[in-house]
Amino acid sequence: MNNDPFSLKGKAALITGAAGGIGSEIARAFAQSGARLVLADRDLDHAQALANALCGAGHSAHAVALQVQHRDQCAGAVEAALEACGAIDILVNSAGVNTRMRPEDYVESLWDEIVDINLKGTFNMCQAVFSAMAIQGGKIVNIGSILSLVSNAMTAPYSASKGGVLQLTKSLACAWAENRINVNVILPGWIDTALSRQARIDIAGHAERVVQTTPMRRWGTPQDIVGAAVFLASHASDFMTGASLVVDGGVTAHA
Repeated sequence: MNNDPFSLKGKAALITGAAGGIGSEIARAFAQSGARLVLADRDLDHAQALANALCGAGHSAHAVALQVQHRDQCAGAVEAALEACGAIDILVNSAGVNTRMRPEDYVESLWDEIVDINLKGTFNMCQAVFSAMAIQGGKIVNIGSILSLVSNAMTAPYSASKGGVLQLTKSLACAWAENRINVNVILPGWIDTALSRQARIDIAGHAERVVQTTPMRRWGTPQDIVGAAVFLASHASDFMTGASLVVDGGVTAHA
């Protein structure tokens, strides 16, 4: 028996958006903690490359193609994870997109894409995994954003979708506590990923403003998120559900 409450040894984890950014760092951390992984991403080549690297390091990892806005693909990813691992103990919803512009400039198709992937996709995956998790319990870790708490002029659909993820987390936590499924959300601040790097191109002076308004005076890294993810996926958080963990270098604490 493993007495380390933070260990994921023997657990099976399905991670969406696993090919890069926060998702890939969570995958690496979970593997090091002993979890067996199914890495789901719309970029199958990069997901497979990560799976190969993890397997080469002695871990267990499989890759599957997934676009979370499509319910049938979510069901297929769950089936693939069950076939590969026999169970799903942990689901991490890390898939997400953003395009920044003034709210009056968004066209309907772009609004729909952002909300469908970030919010509907999160719900699709949670719903798809429910039956498997309800058998033995499980941990769902959603990746939200501090833009569910604060916002700016350039992220209307993203902020709305992440606000939805925050409230969805609470609702599912209430509904599924009786099934021993813990549902929590991490709210990252400004994290240095390919997604946020585009903001430095789209918005003049953005990179400098982030540093100036972050009390810790730096951008976060994907590695800054993995501790919260391991905690929420492990037995250390067994009495937490419906909770949000802010990991933002102090941005939302700063007046």
